[in-house]
Amino acid sequence: MAYYSKFSENPMRTRTDFQTLVRDLIAPVAGYIERQGARVDFDEGAAVYPMASSSLEGVARPLWGLIPLTVGAGDDCGWWTLMRRVISEGTDPEHPDYWGPTQSPSQHSVEMAAIGVMLMAAPEAAFFPFSDREKDNLLRWLEEIQHVVLVDNNWLFFAVLVQEGLRKIGRADLIDQELQDRYIQRVSEWYLGDGWYGDGPTLPIDHYGAFAIHFYALLYVHFARDPKPALVKAFRERASAFLVPFSYWFAETGEGLMVGRSLTYRFAMAAFWGMAAVCELDGMSPGQIKGIWARQLRSWRDKPIFTADGLMTRGYYYPNLIMCEDYNSPTSPYWAMKAFMPLALSENSAFWQAEEEPLPCLQKVYPMPANNTIAQRIEGHSVVHYGAPVRADVQPDKYNKFAYSTNFGMEINALQYAEEFRFGDNILAFSFDRGINWQMRRSNSFSRLDGRTLSLGWSTGEQVVETTIEVADDGSFTRRHVFELARPAFVAESGFAVDQWYEEAEVLAPEAGAAEARLLMQDRDRVDIMKAEAVIAVRGANGLSAIRSLDAYPKFAGAARRTHTNLSAPRTVTPFLLARLPAGQHTLTHEFLVSSRRDTDIADLLD
Repeated sequence: MAYYSKFSENPMRTRTDFQTLVRDLIAPVAGYIERQGARVDFDEGAAVYPMASSSLEGVARPLWGLIPLTVGAGDDCGWWTLMRRVISEGTDPEHPDYWGPTQSPSQHSVEMAAIGVMLMAAPEAAFFPFSDREKDNLLRWLEEIQHVVLVDNNWLFFAVLVQEGLRKIGRADLIDQELQDRYIQRVSEWYLGDGWYGDGPTLPIDHYGAFAIHFYALLYVHFARDPKPALVKAFRERASAFLVPFSYWFAETGEGLMVGRSLTYRFAMAAFWGMAAVCELDGMSPGQIKGIWARQLRSWRDKPIFTADGLMTRGYYYPNLIMCEDYNSPTSPYWAMKAFMPLALSENSAFWQAEEEPLPCLQKVYPMPANNTIAQRIEGHSVVHYGAPVRADVQPDKYNKFAYSTNFGMEINALQYAEEFRFGDNILAFSFDRGINWQMRRSNSFSRLDGRTLSLGWSTGEQVVETTIEVADDGSFTRRHVFELARPAFVAESGFAVDQWYEEAEVLAPEAGAAEARLLMQDRDRVDIMKAEAVIAVRGANGLSAIRSLDAYPKFAGAARRTHTNLSAPRTVTPFLLARLPAGQHTLTHEFLVSSRRDTDIADLLD
């Protein structure tokens, strides 16, 4: 596997360590930019948008690290000369490497945000040295963002950041203030309370609330020239309210919750904590914020997420194009550089002087009614039971599972291989043709939280289900599913997937094995291999996952082996229970147990 030694061997403890880290992350990209100019291309494939937009990403996204490095230390390794050159090329309509005008909508709008922050935070190094003609080209190109249609989600903040960049350099005459007011009001409509935002009108809950909406709002608070006092107050209060709830999305050792889209941005998960430090938010000590931020970054050091020459790859814990969205180009992962905003602080700041402190999470079960989830702390990790809206316009597995974890990676394409009885994690799936074609949750009709109980009404598009999830202090949880079948069906429910990347996972409590699974595939009408009181437990490199039936239905207990569909490991095993049910009313009830310890005794866990 390819590791980038300058990343994996960096201690990531002191301000100097992190300054060195940013330089070492930018250097390989800067080499490509030096050779290729504004049309930088890693030769690693493409995204749905034109290659010019991918090139723009390759220039703009490293700025998220270069800007705070410049603000805090004034040492840019000479890169601003290079960056100004390629920005002038990319925004010059007469240059062969021109990035082109902004369309409705366009990926250009996303990358303009970094350039807007460049004008807000570091205009002396990044803008004023341009010639008059270069300035005019850049401003004309940036200003286009106010005249195109933006995606109705966190993208609205991109225009705000560009506008505030224009204001910072004395070009308020180019700003459409009414547009800015309308965009900020629109984003505020997605605020759910307790710090949580939904990312757009359908209110999906993912990391965009943190590394996008809160992050951009705090950039406005800290770097805008004349921020509106009412907005500063609102943005600070909402971000402060977010500190404790969002901390439940991180393990004691730093790993973040694997949920939602755009996880190829990796340690962008730390971006909110960086801006919380820069803005000195109330609600946590500098040491607590620093601990979450630094541990999240360090949690990536043992992951093969780079090429041999130090370029960040697409994927999560390993290179994996299957888990990517169609808008993830080879240069997209450099949104991770948003994590480094604390480098804008001086060495004498409270953040850099503080000692890292442990997570403030105190409750084993932490209901979050604002976003219809329940966080459960298990052995220093989090499991989040998820009742937020399902986003069906991206890979639905990133939003439709009953639970997500900081320890067990989610399986995408959960129904790929389902005809072979190999299911992804944390789903309930139905087949009405003897196990050939399968369907799972596509939308919610309701979601209610009552203490430690989460109730969901949902549909596959054909089958309607009501699910009740009850969460316990001891690390266990149960799911009860009530539904009426119009015709006979196979119904399968799965637990968490365990890692068997380099060593085979153990099946600890099998009620059926590979031979029985083959028999069932050969003769899907067999019922003799389905047993009452079924239980299945599997143990892999990252811990143990178990399911036990609590109802009277006979079930097949299986272990689904899958490849390249999990975010954290390319080889996984997922435990599942499978019932064959007649038409009529049914209630399935299953208990789930997980452990991140490899020495967990299965008998003790089941007791």
